[in-house]
Amino acid sequence: APAEVLPVKLGSIEYSAPHRIRTQNEMGYIKARDLKSGKLIWSRQIYLVKYDFDLEGDVQDVFIKSITVQGNNLIITNERNSKYQLDLNSLEVKVIKGPLVEETKFTR
Repeated sequence: APAEVLPVKLGSIEYSAPHRIRTQNEMGYIKARDLKSGKLIWSRQIYLVKYDFDLEGDVQDVFIKSITVQGNNLIITNERNSKYQLDLNSLEVKVIKGPLVEETKFTR
């Protein structure tokens, strides 16, 4: 199981990286919630994981491992050390390091 990612707070908003809620896969997503009401403000996919359906899914998962604040941006790092910048004004994602689509690294 992936390690829990601590949410970050900026003003009245909390940003988190949930891995799974019930059966819906939310790997690679950042969610923004209003701290007072707890209501979801937005959800943004940061990167995509491309699965090889001939392989077991959980060995191909690539989870977010950290979120930090840098100015008006979130810096998101995943388990493969790919790094992304999410502009909190435009919700535009920029790749700092690594691919936008994570693919399996297994060979048959």
